[in-house]
Amino acid sequence: MSIRPQQVGPVEVPVVTGAIAGALSVVTGYLVTLVVVAIAESDSIFDDLLASAGWVYYNAQFVNAELVIERDEDAGVLEDFFAGLAEHEFNLVTGDGATAELVDLAAPALVYHLIPVVAFLVAGFVVARRVGAVDGVQGAVAGASLVLGAVVVALLGTFVFTLSDNGAAISPLFLEGVVLAGIAYPGLLGALGGFLSTQV
Repeated sequence: MSIRPQQVGPVEVPVVTGAIAGALSVVTGYLVTLVVVAIAESDSIFDDLLASAGWVYYNAQFVNAELVIERDEDAGVLEDFFAGLAEHEFNLVTGDGATAELVDLAAPALVYHLIPVVAFLVAGFVVARRVGAVDGVQGAVAGASLVLGAVVVALLGTFVFTLSDNGAAISPLFLEGVVLAGIAYPGLLGALGGFLSTQV
């Protein structure tokens, strides 16, 4: 009695399943970050919990936030000069930037870095299992489909987590937010999770 090798079907992208899972994985990662920030950073984080947790979530994926001081058209040369100096990027998780140096996060940076990693790995694993991927290529493609939903939510988050007050605005950087948090992280980690689902 001979054993036939298992036939592998064509690689199909699970558009709907991947998009839903990708969006949910971003939301889940943010909510877990929000809980950690609320518990661990009550004494060190900015006043707006929802927005600051959003900055931390993006920062954990190496997406910098930006502080911009709006320029007053009627301001003199000195005021305009100092306003220009106040425009800078920062990352609360890695500690880069002047603003980040003023905020000492209590929770270890590794905790924040791991939250999106685990969320996307698990989501990629689940999507690949859900669509019945049977080999590594199918699993990786299924997992990478997280990008379809994650990129939309990550893009929206760059606007949702913008905080403006007294002529100053802080928000995650748009291009980095889309490329890193919306494409690179969910794409690579989702693909890895999907691949692993076929190896277990």
